[in-house]
Amino acid sequence: MSKEVIANTLQGFDSGGTITGASIDEALYINLIVSIVLFASVVLPMIYFAWKYRESNVKNEDIKNVTHNTLMEILWTAIPTAMLFVLFYYGYSSMTVARDLPNADQSITVKVEGSKWKWRYEYPANANGFVHKLGGAFTKPKQDDKGNVLEKGTMGKSALYVPVNTNIILEMSAPIDDVLHAFYVPAFRIKEDVVPGRVTKQWFKAENIGEYDVECAEYCGTDHSYMYSRVVVLPEAEYNAWFNSSDDTPKGDYGKSGDAVLQQHGCKSCHAVGTDKQLIGPTLNTRRLTTEQVLDVINNGQDKLGYAMGAMPAGMATGTDAQEIAAYVASGMKGDQPASFAACSSCHGEDGKGMYGMSPNLVEYDADLLRNVLKNGKEGMMGTMPAFPYVSEEEISAIAEYLNSTK
Repeated sequence: MSKEVIANTLQGFDSGGTITGASIDEALYINLIVSIVLFASVVLPMIYFAWKYRESNVKNEDIKNVTHNTLMEILWTAIPTAMLFVLFYYGYSSMTVARDLPNADQSITVKVEGSKWKWRYEYPANANGFVHKLGGAFTKPKQDDKGNVLEKGTMGKSALYVPVNTNIILEMSAPIDDVLHAFYVPAFRIKEDVVPGRVTKQWFKAENIGEYDVECAEYCGTDHSYMYSRVVVLPEAEYNAWFNSSDDTPKGDYGKSGDAVLQQHGCKSCHAVGTDKQLIGPTLNTRRLTTEQVLDVINNGQDKLGYAMGAMPAGMATGTDAQEIAAYVASGMKGDQPASFAACSSCHGEDGKGMYGMSPNLVEYDADLLRNVLKNGKEGMMGTMPAFPYVSEEEISAIAEYLNSTK
């Protein structure tokens, strides 16, 4: 039976196809050849002399004290020096190619943000004034042990799309309260630190159409090993057609499913889905609320979600009544409804589903609940969740549909 695995190969690594990559490869090969020559020039004579002048093969009267040989001294000084100058030349020339950025007016400049644990890309405005903003958390494809793709992952909107044979300048930064990252494209032989509060730059010019993995090469915390993205190199006409439109992506296997949206916005870094395992925040589909969470809201109130019915005051129920309400809500509103729930139904409805978005849904993650939490953030017993105001209505609906389909 085939075993399911996560693809961990570096797609496009062997194809390369950038000016910087070619110059660095050339320097590497020259360095390797020179190193082999220098190694052989020391080790091979050493082995030969050890064999030739072994004790059993040399008489005492044959031993001479050689103090000087001008030709040998010149050769063993001049040849290694010349070889080191060769290494310096190729190392310096490859560094010059990698570090000298092309003119901005002859390039496309893309802003790159690295944050825990995703990459985001912002393009210049097109002729219509539209700005493409891509990126987010990324998952690699799932494959069986024979290499057959089982799930495609969430590449599409997490990718950097560029035209072939075009200078691309990357202006990279990280949020001031984030950590150090490193933008690394192995196939292009480029790697650059992404530093909070600073702008660092790198560039490339891809000469081959294809897809190339991006990884974070600086340990940055819990999900460092999942901080993937991809550079997708397109024909120029295809890139231009997309860039001058307002379409999300020119192509790719990005699904607009709720699972893909959760991945893109990094929700799964804090919330588990499809399991009882708890990460930083609550699980999102096995049950809406736990007994402890309901009691926390009853005791402390909640006024951060921006619902039409306003803030929920603390102390709406106490003692046994509070315990009965908490157990009933945590069960998913199953079984006999306790009389004490009347204190809740005036706002949340008899069925606990929030009266069409007037107050929070206590049963499931519907679009109204997700919208208020994402737009306003939330404070609770597990800590503070920041607001995600840029999540679209389409994405919110997709998340709600996905979460309720996985119960």
